[in-house]
Amino acid sequence: MSGPEAREPVMKNTDMSNQAENDSRIRDTSVSDLAATAPGGPPAAPAPLDDPGDAFDPAQQSLAEALRVSFGILKVAMFGLLVAYCLSGTFSVGSNEVALRLRFGDYVGAPGQRVLERGTYLAAPFPIEQVIKVDTRPTTIDLNREFWYEITGGGDSKEGFRAGQARPLNPIKDGSLLTGDFNIAHARWSLTYRVADPEDYITNIGKPALGEEIVRCAIQQGIVQATAQLPAEDFLKGVVNRELAIGIAQRRLDEMKTGLTIDQLNLDQVTAPMAVVKSFDDVTTAEADRSQRIVAAQQDRTRILAEAAGEAAEKLVVLVTTYEQAVEAGTAAEAEAADAKIDQAFTALETEKAQIGGEAARVINTANTYRTQVVERVKSEREMFERLLPQYEQNPRIILSRLWEDAREKILTGDVETFYTVPGQLQLQLNRDPEIQKMKQREQLKALKTEQKSMQRARQLQTGK
Repeated sequence: MSGPEAREPVMKNTDMSNQAENDSRIRDTSVSDLAATAPGGPPAAPAPLDDPGDAFDPAQQSLAEALRVSFGILKVAMFGLLVAYCLSGTFSVGSNEVALRLRFGDYVGAPGQRVLERGTYLAAPFPIEQVIKVDTRPTTIDLNREFWYEITGGGDSKEGFRAGQARPLNPIKDGSLLTGDFNIAHARWSLTYRVADPEDYITNIGKPALGEEIVRCAIQQGIVQATAQLPAEDFLKGVVNRELAIGIAQRRLDEMKTGLTIDQLNLDQVTAPMAVVKSFDDVTTAEADRSQRIVAAQQDRTRILAEAAGEAAEKLVVLVTTYEQAVEAGTAAEAEAADAKIDQAFTALETEKAQIGGEAARVINTANTYRTQVVERVKSEREMFERLLPQYEQNPRIILSRLWEDAREKILTGDVETFYTVPGQLQLQLNRDPEIQKMKQREQLKALKTEQKSMQRARQLQTGK
């Protein structure tokens, strides 16, 4: 074709070719800029522009800036994750636990230095190293069914058992213990154990439930062997060789290298078989009553002896017993020696540096006072007689008259009512004045109360000593 129609396709092809060259140049420039901003890449030389006005538009510049920022954030995040992973092995050990570190399954540290106690430590992250913590607090377990009769109804008591299960012993269902005299008994126990060697515990046990089961089996062996060495009477009274039972169980645990140690074993409850428990309770009640009566009698004995002779009562009992035994044996010399010691003790109110008090001291003091009064009165009468005898020999009538006057004065003084009558024949019908009689009775009662208070005060003083 020729003319305008032929030139129009040529112009269109030319425009399309120019647009393709421009797009190719823009793409080459964008790739060069991205390569220049990529992390770790060498800076790219700016692409030459054929036309100075040929530059990126704002959208392409924003895209390049966003890509650059994203790569920076990614680098920081990757570095943070690396640091967090390295520090993920940090761990703390509490006050009631210990820890051990394992590196690829093997313990970290020399023997004896592997156990980590309270504090904060740094370990390699998992799976390079692993930290295992062990609780070292004491653990208590109860043996309520191993050696006790089966409870299926009526409550966990002897009365409920009698009411719901009055049956013979079933060895398959009922737990029991065999004593040294071939009798049967039931018992409940409790024990306390702890982890003493964490390394052996982790190596051979690892789980608390397994450790509890092993301890339960070991202590059962110890209890059976310890009970088999005791008579039933002692065992039913709570007498048991706990050291033997713990020793047997601990030896089994040590042989298995469990790292566990038993600290305490307690016998919580013990009873005879239900078929004979009533008879056993009757015997126990009788023994308890006998013990109470013995204690009451000993208390009464101590009280009576203290009231009788104070702190020296026991020693006086020994002296009196020695004297009685010597008399019964017919050894006069020993009897006289014991009698002399008793007399000496009561005279001094002391024996072997122990003061004699109580009723014995009161009676002895009263007797000594009375003896002193009698002696003094006799001495006074003797002196008076010796003084009046010369006067009587010179004037008998005067001395007799004076003596009669003194006698009448003594007779008419005190609890005596005096009546005056006129001379001559006289008939009298006398009655004592009731008011005077009441007054004298009140005085007598008052004197008696005063004496009783004095005696009570003296006993309290002797008991206080």
